Amino acid sequence: MIAVAEPPLEFIPRGRQAAEDHPGPSVPPLPKYLPAEHLLLQRLQNVNISASATNTADEQPSQEFWCIREIYDDYESSYARAQRRQQLIEQTKKCGPNAAAATQLTSLPPQLLNPVQQPHDEPMCDYIVNNEEELYVNKNTVIWTQGLYDAEDDGGGVHRRMCFTCDTPVKFACFLNRRFVRGRLAQLSASMASDDDNLTAICVVEQDALRVYCDNGEDFVANLDFPISHLWQTVHGLLLEKDSSNALVSHLSIPMPRLFSMSHPLHEACPVVLKTATNSTGYMTEPEYSVVFTAEDSDLVLLYDAKFFKHFVARLRKVTPEEVNNVSQQQQQQQDLLMHQTLQGHRGTLGSSTIHSFSSTKNTGATPKQNTTSFAMPQTHNFSKFGMSQSQSFSGVLGQSNRASLGTPLSHLQNSISQQSLSIKDMRKMTHVKPSKPIEPEMCLEHIWTENTYGTQREFCEMATRAFIHTDLVGQTYLCYLLARSCRLQMVLLNGYNTSELQLSTLASTLPAKDAVGLQRLHMIAVLDPGGNLILYTGTVLISKVHITPLLSAPTTAGASSSAAAAAAPSAATSSAMPAPTTTGASSQPHTPLQQLKVASSSSFVEVRRSSLLPTKAAADLSAFDDELELHMLSPIQPQPLSYSQRQAHNICKALRDPAGNRLTLVYATGRMLRITLPLLNDTRLITRCVAALRQVLNPTQFLHFVIRWYSARNPPGSRDYSIEQEWQLFRSTLLGLMGCMAAASEQHVVDVDESFARCATPPFQPATVCPSTLPQDEPKKRRKYNDCEAYTDDDWEFLLMHTTLAPCGGDGAYSVDVTAPLFRTLPAVFYGLHLLYEDLKLDSVFNSGLIYLGTFLHQLAIDMQLDSYIFHYQLDFPELTHKTTKLTLLSSEHGALMLYQELLRMPAPSIYAQLEHVVLGREEVVPYNYVECINERSRNVVQLVSLVMHGHTKLKHWWQLLEVYGAVQLNYPKRGKRSITATSPRCHQLLELLLCMQLTRRDIERLPAAVHLIVAETLEQARLQPPMGCSQATYELILRPELAAHAQLPFLEATMAQPHCGRVYKEDSLSPRLTPASGEWPMAEPDAEQLRHDGMDNMDTKLLRLRFPDDMRVEEVRRLLNSADPVAIEVQQSPGTSDHEFIEEQEKQLFALCARTMTLPLGRGMFTLRTLLPRPSDHMPMPKLCLVGREPVKGTTIEMQQIEFPANMHMWPLFHNGVATGLKISPQALDIDSTWIVYNKPKTQGNNALEHAGFLMALGLNGHLKSLSFMSVYKYLVKCDEMTSVGLLLGISAAHRGSMDTKTTRLLSVHLEALLPATAMELDIPQSTQVAALMGIGLLYQGSAKRHIAEVLLQEIGRPPGPEMENSVERESYAMTAGLALGLVTLGQGEAPAGLRDLQLPDTLHYYMVGGVKRPIGGSQKEKYRLASFQVREGDNVNIDVTAPGATLALGLMFFDSGNVAIAEWMQPPDSRYLLDMVRPDFLLLRTIARGLILWQDVQPTNEWFQAQFPQALRAHLRLPSRDDEQSDDNDIDYEAITQAYCNILAGAAFCIGLKYAGTENPVAFTTLRTVIKEFLGFPGTPMGECAGRTTVESCLMVLLISISLVFAGSGNCEILRIIRYLRSRVGPQYPHITYGSHMAIHMSLGLLFLGAGRFTIAKTPESIAALVCAFFPKFPIHSNDNRYHLQALRHLYVLAVEPRLFLPRDIDTHQLCLCNISVLEVGATELRRLPIAPCILPELSTLQRVIVDDENYWPVCFERSRNWHQLEKALELCAPIDIKKRTGCLSHLEDPDRLKSMLAQTLTTEQSICWQVNVNDLQQFASERLVKPFLSRFLQTQGTTLSVSEQTKRHQLMLLFYNAVVKDRMHLLPVYLTLYDHVTRQMANNNDVWQVKLIDAYLGKSPNEHTLISVELIQMMQELFKMQLEASTRELCVPLREFLCQKRLEPSYVACINAHDLQRVYCVINYYNLLPNLLNGVDMSNGPINYLRIMFEFQQLNLSPHTIFGLLKIFQSLRCAFNLE
Repeated sequence: MIAVAEPPLEFIPRGRQAAEDHPGPSVPPLPKYLPAEHLLLQRLQNVNISASATNTADEQPSQEFWCIREIYDDYESSYARAQRRQQLIEQTKKCGPNAAAATQLTSLPPQLLNPVQQPHDEPMCDYIVNNEEELYVNKNTVIWTQGLYDAEDDGGGVHRRMCFTCDTPVKFACFLNRRFVRGRLAQLSASMASDDDNLTAICVVEQDALRVYCDNGEDFVANLDFPISHLWQTVHGLLLEKDSSNALVSHLSIPMPRLFSMSHPLHEACPVVLKTATNSTGYMTEPEYSVVFTAEDSDLVLLYDAKFFKHFVARLRKVTPEEVNNVSQQQQQQQDLLMHQTLQGHRGTLGSSTIHSFSSTKNTGATPKQNTTSFAMPQTHNFSKFGMSQSQSFSGVLGQSNRASLGTPLSHLQNSISQQSLSIKDMRKMTHVKPSKPIEPEMCLEHIWTENTYGTQREFCEMATRAFIHTDLVGQTYLCYLLARSCRLQMVLLNGYNTSELQLSTLASTLPAKDAVGLQRLHMIAVLDPGGNLILYTGTVLISKVHITPLLSAPTTAGASSSAAAAAAPSAATSSAMPAPTTTGASSQPHTPLQQLKVASSSSFVEVRRSSLLPTKAAADLSAFDDELELHMLSPIQPQPLSYSQRQAHNICKALRDPAGNRLTLVYATGRMLRITLPLLNDTRLITRCVAALRQVLNPTQFLHFVIRWYSARNPPGSRDYSIEQEWQLFRSTLLGLMGCMAAASEQHVVDVDESFARCATPPFQPATVCPSTLPQDEPKKRRKYNDCEAYTDDDWEFLLMHTTLAPCGGDGAYSVDVTAPLFRTLPAVFYGLHLLYEDLKLDSVFNSGLIYLGTFLHQLAIDMQLDSYIFHYQLDFPELTHKTTKLTLLSSEHGALMLYQELLRMPAPSIYAQLEHVVLGREEVVPYNYVECINERSRNVVQLVSLVMHGHTKLKHWWQLLEVYGAVQLNYPKRGKRSITATSPRCHQLLELLLCMQLTRRDIERLPAAVHLIVAETLEQARLQPPMGCSQATYELILRPELAAHAQLPFLEATMAQPHCGRVYKEDSLSPRLTPASGEWPMAEPDAEQLRHDGMDNMDTKLLRLRFPDDMRVEEVRRLLNSADPVAIEVQQSPGTSDHEFIEEQEKQLFALCARTMTLPLGRGMFTLRTLLPRPSDHMPMPKLCLVGREPVKGTTIEMQQIEFPANMHMWPLFHNGVATGLKISPQALDIDSTWIVYNKPKTQGNNALEHAGFLMALGLNGHLKSLSFMSVYKYLVKCDEMTSVGLLLGISAAHRGSMDTKTTRLLSVHLEALLPATAMELDIPQSTQVAALMGIGLLYQGSAKRHIAEVLLQEIGRPPGPEMENSVERESYAMTAGLALGLVTLGQGEAPAGLRDLQLPDTLHYYMVGGVKRPIGGSQKEKYRLASFQVREGDNVNIDVTAPGATLALGLMFFDSGNVAIAEWMQPPDSRYLLDMVRPDFLLLRTIARGLILWQDVQPTNEWFQAQFPQALRAHLRLPSRDDEQSDDNDIDYEAITQAYCNILAGAAFCIGLKYAGTENPVAFTTLRTVIKEFLGFPGTPMGECAGRTTVESCLMVLLISISLVFAGSGNCEILRIIRYLRSRVGPQYPHITYGSHMAIHMSLGLLFLGAGRFTIAKTPESIAALVCAFFPKFPIHSNDNRYHLQALRHLYVLAVEPRLFLPRDIDTHQLCLCNISVLEVGATELRRLPIAPCILPELSTLQRVIVDDENYWPVCFERSRNWHQLEKALELCAPIDIKKRTGCLSHLEDPDRLKSMLAQTLTTEQSICWQVNVNDLQQFASERLVKPFLSRFLQTQGTTLSVSEQTKRHQLMLLFYNAVVKDRMHLLPVYLTLYDHVTRQMANNNDVWQVKLIDAYLGKSPNEHTLISVELIQMMQELFKMQLEASTRELCVPLREFLCQKRLEPSYVACINAHDLQRVYCVINYYNLLPNLLNGVDMSNGPINYLRIMFEFQQLNLSPHTIFGLLKIFQSLRCAFNLE
């Protein structure tokens, strides 16, 4: 009998109190006008018939119910989760960069996503944190609480509480497993994010909805279209069981599916297919089938068939396609059948109330039953089990398209009208509903087992009321189900549970049980037997009864007390098991009733004193179970039978409920509940390990013997918490007793002992010792009080313990041996297993203190078994054991002969340290070390690690072997997986792989003994210096490279972070203390309102910019230049004589000129702030003002344009650009930018705001956010026909769907393009700009697709003539040019490759459009329209190349991009004669040069030679150069103007090509070339060259040059270009008439390019990007703000499509601040590294690089290499995430120490090779920035002001050396090893462990002396020398005892007694160090011959001693000689 672990508590659900406080649901007000019946109905519904007193669980479900589950986490499983996350990361890495894409998820191994739960190795233990959560439902309210119930605390220790209220009463509520809430994709990301591991959720089912609430705030609602009778959880999601009364369509016996599965809250409920034993499939429709049990972690479903009265088990799995087809065919047949049947029925039996029953063949696991249907039709085998008209297929049931099905008003109406069959009219009504597709099933229940009920009569069969899966203590799994009426618990053994080879045993075992619950964690079942006792079983084996101490409460009336006393009156203990009324020893003292009454009345117990859980039925009732009782009653005391009338109702335990962990609730007949906690198997890890060891060596029966005995001995009634010593003593005596080693010696008591031995869990004690204590005061109180055996107290237990453990010592001799004891024959195996465990524990520093317990126990056993090598082994470890030499158990050789496994003990005692020494020294001939799974896993691991370090992977298995004990319990558990490592990688990397296979972390390594730690740490140190690339996070954590571990997480940033990195603020970059950044997602702390300038640039990440440009204020300057929100200063002096009116006009003219500049600022600002913001979903995006007023600086008056004339809509496009600039700030990674948010940001008022919103929409599209804009929102925007909105939206949507050929978007664009509509389409009046936008949209949408129809239409649109009326007669150039660009995009880079385009002859047609020719006839859908020439525009017969040439030229350039096609390039060649030059417009030469550059892409060079070579040599002579000014008389016919204009345009075109090709490369050659030519052009004004070319030409070409140089330096923030820009933008005013709106646009776009995305972005080099740049920077800029004649202004923003992030952003991982560092790159094909500017910097294009390296002497090197870990770099750049790097010791960052002077000293110390023996503490202060340095210095080494003794000074000096070495060499993690070693060598009383550490290190350093560069060998040798000096001193002083030892078999106790303990310890240290053995010198005979040195050496050699041992012996002799000489 055992006691509960804690006093039982009265159990009240914690939710009940909360529910009382909760207001409940809100009652909806009743409508005013309601029929009286309705009110009556409502009132009737609210009447509750049953009285509340009888409202028990049996009669009617009460309004409240609850469930409890355990929440716990143990260390092992959380570690396993982390491991799994790593593997997932590895796997997904292989799937490519977008690893989490759902399409690739299928390639991930399922065991990673849904890991199979491994059973725990350790039976039960204390170190698992466990807790409970409760789900309580009361009417409409659900209360979810977490935390353990605690009586003392009012709040009940609740962590948190959540309440949910539904509108209708809650029918079911349950906890959900994580898998159900997470979809498969989310599951993957959750496995990455560790904080998501413990997501919990609940499911609440109300009348018509299923709600899921997660504890992270998510919730889901699923509507239920049918009433649910039960809800079941499985591993695959939920099963919903439909109410069987509703499973038929009214009046038709049409069976409908009754079981539905739901795999995710958002998925539809699908019917479940049932595959029966005869392999027929169909839906589960039988009303007599009901589900009894499912488990959330299992796929088994237990069902009950009410027709056959049998249970059967089915396995839930995914359905196969064949089964789906099968079912759907049956469904079709059945529908036909139904129609046939109903119509027949209507004809034949219209007036009758009968209808044909429709039934199909149902196959259950037993026998298939055949039913013939009642009408003539061939019998078909197993129809799908529902039949309805097509429209009524059960998708209707689930409400896909129609709801006219069961549970709907239609069916109820018919029900109420008549019971007759449907009329034909109703039938027609039903079939008129639109047919819908049936829902496909997802899950199949496959029948695998049917219950065997032979021999049971039908009437005794019943459906189980409860079932659970139970795994017992020996690893067998049972499916248990309780038959409550017949009080039986059926247990079916499951073989291969959780594998595919599952088998169920045919016969079930039966336990008598009124109720039972499974205690999963204890591996036990708590059974309430028919007699009302609580009994624990594991499997079918009874473990113990549970004794429950009654509840204490206040004293009560005398009546109650007397009744309590009456109940406790003594009566004879009789039962059928013990026929004679015997009284056993424990209750032999009779008491008078008076005494008892006195005791009872003074007691404060309210309840009856006897336990409610002992068998209290009369003997007759028990007769059925006497076998059980006889076998398993562990208490020797039979219960006293009491009549029922004496029993009180509140003491009858009626049921058990709510098992969680080791707690459960007992329900009493009165409804009262007690919550009890059962004790765990043990409380200390040492015993846990011992129990696990026993499980390896005992078979299941023996192991259960042990568990039963131990559990009862450990927790007898009245017990309490033990100390470690007490628990160990108990364990020891239990084990010895079971092995038969504690049987008493004296003969006469054998029977008594045997009796108590078999029944009582504690070892017997000798009666002799009890005699003195029979006086009443010494007696246990239980005998003095009363005769009830239940009121144990602590004192009794003390009394018992005292006699148990002390008896052997006080007794008169040793124990005899009980040969019949259960574990007697396995004694050697148990001993050997515990010895291996003992050795294994030496390798774990955590267990050091527990070794003495195990060692003492084993030593005693070794003495008993006379195992000399073992005795010696334990004495070496614990010299104090030498005093014990007497046998406690009289084991003899005869006993030995009876034992099994003796061969294990014939070998010398295995020693793990000795084995490690053999491994280090490479001795191959030694015996392999035995390894038993789960006992000495660590020993095997350490042997493997050391052998790998010393000898490589070839000898990994040489020094150990697997030992399996046949038939042991462990064989029931799955085997460990095999490990594998790469044979080719370096040894240090192999060690890493092996450590990861062993699941060892750095913490585990630190727990190893110092020597092993050192060996492993040195190899890890090598790996730290040369880390493997592209490995998992765990790998880098092992080698202490946290920055590389952080990189391993980079590919999963999207998956793991709700907020992505772009623009995120890291606690960062706070290098300037001016602003403290906020912790939110905002890119910087919100400054105060007055600091905000509202210029659209407030969110700039200034710290990053300050880090990129630390030395100047360029960013501030850019911000000033791009500020469009403040009035501009108008500085015009009023000259004398001008009137005020004229002066104001003058001021306004100046303002108008400045406005041209202000209006272009948004373009530059959009580039500068590109993608720098992550708005919250609730944020409103503020638009900065576009301020077109001025201010006079002196007076401060505001100046507006009132006097002068200006265009009315001049600010239309600027406002559009302002909107774009605002929208571009939003990063593509921003979440929740959906329709709702976009519409939320729509301005309420129209006017200017609408223009800005149009631009805002375009910007969102460019960043990809319009993909989520709903179709309705698009319609609402377009239906207004607002020109600007349409332009923005069409371009935005096309850009978002770029290259996708999306059909929806195509339709949207076609509406706006006449050419894509059929000829008969209605003519729409669409503005020209909208058509242009739609054309461009088509180009973007079909980019690179070479789609024939699109290409044909676009080609035709280039030459589209002006319409007969007004159409296409304005801005035709823009339309044709855009058509050309779009055609170029569609055929981008394809050249003549696409076969489908060959017949279109694109190149020829485009050439014709470029150079002109006779007009060709128009084809296509619109040809009728253009029969008539235009009435507005007269063009003549030739094609108008002024309109068509630009588009055609660029279309050719893009079409043949990078094709190198010389023929096409020839067309673009500039004319090389003056005559030909007259044929081409100069600005067309610019476009041709660009096109030629695009075609001959590879030939474009940044050099000045190539650049100048673009202008024909022949014409160069005629350039009007100033020096030729005077000699121009002879060539009068030369057109200087044409030549100089051609020169300017061709050079501008060549510059643009350089800009495109070298965009973002910061190429210095290109910079020189372009800067020179810009300087040249700036010098043109005022020179003859400038006059010839004209200011406009020079200006427009200069702008192209400026754009080009900015493209090359995009994102770099180059200061020199900034100066040029600043100069150019200062040219404002009437004196610069040629500086147009377009010039300013180009200047500000250049400025924006330089600082693209705040310096985070640059230009990509893909063909698509180049095309986007050509569209955006088309070199014809507008003249005024409304000018769209040549190029639509909106297209200027397409540069966004060419942007890519390539900012390398280093961050110090220790401080989490951005920092500066040097980086180098190795380019493809190069052999030498190229140093880049100091990072953060823009990397070159990734495709040109092989490797990127952080090679900064201040930081640990980090390398990204293609094909290894390149994807990490790609992902970091893509998200603009910082890349972590780690600072080296003693170094300061570049910001703290720019000129490297401060860190010089530290550097000299760290690079110094020699060892300093004298260290100054102040030098160490240099390293104070390291994490652990300061505390160590202040606590240990800074000793100013204290006087130290010599020994303290020595110690401090040595510590200083160790510390100095660890710090200076950047190996702080080795300091613990050094300090541990130091501890070993300087210990006052050195022990065996210390000796072994020194020996192992000796061997390690001696084996490979020159290779230890990574550890301080000199220091370690210094420590070893200290130790050796001590040893030599010991040898000298203790030579006499040593001689004794060497000459005798063992040290005699008499001799040991005369040495003190310290000396004894020293003796053993010497013995161990020199490997001395007892009796070593007995074989040496020196009696004859001379005795000299050589002779001694020779004799020793004969003994095969090692040199080390011989050296030790000589030392001893030397000391002896000295000692004798002295004497």
